[in-house]
Amino acid sequence: MTEKQAEQTVRVRRIRTDPRIHWLAMIGAIAVGIALSTLSWLGIVVGGALVGLVATSLSRAILAGVGFGIIVILAWGVWLAWGGAVGAVFGMGIFVVIPVAMALGAAVLGSLVRGVV
Repeated sequence: MTEKQAEQTVRVRRIRTDPRIHWLAMIGAIAVGIALSTLSWLGIVVGGALVGLVATSLSRAILAGVGFGIIVILAWGVWLAWGGAVGAVFGMGIFVVIPVAMALGAAVLGSLVRGVV
């Protein structure tokens, strides 16, 4: 391991163990993920990966991915309400489940990157 890799490992460990830095990094990861998810559905995967990388373990990364997916769904609901389209979307019936499942599934898929790193 090079000196640069060792320094990066120490930084990542500090982000995961220091509560103050951990929550700041998590909030930043959520903000970046939400911003990217407005551009493409891949932004949800990237947001899930970001919150997963900040998590202390794989199980917490998966929970963080689920939480990020729920935040994306809530943001989508606010956006629909702001545009006055909630009734039209819920009028689609069972098809409303597709974007909800996609948000949760994509976020959890991204959070699995924690198992690699």
